[in-house]
Amino acid sequence: MKKLFALMLVVAMVATLGLSAVAEELSGTLSILSWYDETKSEPVINAFKAKYPNVTVDYTYAPPVADYVEKLSTLLYTGSAPDVFYMALENREALTVGGYTMDLSGESYMQDGTIPDAVKEMYPNCAAVDCWVGGLFYNKDMFAACGIESEPQTWEEFLNVCQTLQDNGYVPLLDNCQDAAVNFAAPLFGAETLTKDPDFTAKVFAGEAKFVDGWTKPFEMVRELVDRGFLTPDMVGVSGDDMVTQFATEQVAMIMTGSWNVNTIAQINPDLNYECMGIPGTEHVYYCGCINVGPCINKDAKDPDVAKAFLEFCVSPEGLEAQFNAYGGFTVASGYEPEIAPQLADAVEAVKAGEFHIPMSQWISYTESLRLTFLASLQDVLVGAATPEEAAARLDDKLAEVSAA
Repeated sequence: MKKLFALMLVVAMVATLGLSAVAEELSGTLSILSWYDETKSEPVINAFKAKYPNVTVDYTYAPPVADYVEKLSTLLYTGSAPDVFYMALENREALTVGGYTMDLSGESYMQDGTIPDAVKEMYPNCAAVDCWVGGLFYNKDMFAACGIESEPQTWEEFLNVCQTLQDNGYVPLLDNCQDAAVNFAAPLFGAETLTKDPDFTAKVFAGEAKFVDGWTKPFEMVRELVDRGFLTPDMVGVSGDDMVTQFATEQVAMIMTGSWNVNTIAQINPDLNYECMGIPGTEHVYYCGCINVGPCINKDAKDPDVAKAFLEFCVSPEGLEAQFNAYGGFTVASGYEPEIAPQLADAVEAVKAGEFHIPMSQWISYTESLRLTFLASLQDVLVGAATPEEAAARLDDKLAEVSAA
């Protein structure tokens, strides 16, 4: 037994030395355009550089969504795109149709089940490894101070919660009107439309239904929040970062945001007592959520071997752990089981059960055009520049316009 153990130890040491040698031999420059800022990406980049000390990382960040999509598009069109960039729902069509990404189908992690089939279908040639969840982050201490004992389960209950908070001197909520993924309208569409007809959006793209039939009600409910004074038109200009700061410093009771901000909130106020709940519709509660963005390799990468090493690192257990620590969410790739933040436990289970919606996941084409139209329509509903029906009809107009182009 001792001899066997010694032999196993020698084999392990040789394997480790072999891996170290490979790591030391790999050298070059890895250029990355990231969806994540330097602070969020630091754990991932540092862990990769620790494994490959002879690789220099040329890191660039562009804030999502519009700035990132525009910057990457410009770099691709001019032939100056980096070795690695991120695929999102908003640019997957352009990247796929344009043939800008390296074929990863032959990589081991695409064949051995490390990357789930659902991810490969949503994000072709992409090493997406996790999901995010979004909803209403609410201050439990403020709820308790107002005598609110449980999360609202219906729209009327939610309106009553907002009124109670406001009556007690609290700003009840902020909505993220600059983010098409995490806002009130998106989960309300799931609760009010998809629960009645799960194929509604597919029917729209098949010419069998109209956006106005499914989106008017969610926009009406958002407008009700404005009419009741729980949301105000000036909130259109509040950025996602501002919202998180206000929530973490206890200036507002509830905000619409996602799991990627759990670490940020902890940095600002580690003692904040909060949780994430879904958006209650008239009968159903829905969250926001989707498979997260993931890295791709430029088909014209200047250093493809280094780029491949980075994606291999991202799907390794140590890479998955580094990304979880950096970005939050919950891992769907095999090889690492994260410990979910307790504030997100119920939300994660709801997403796993399919009780979530993000518009771009179902917009199978013209995604970016529709996203920009949706955001403009949502903002116009908030400021009173369009009725809910007019705002919803704009999606039909935009789809007709781009389809005919």
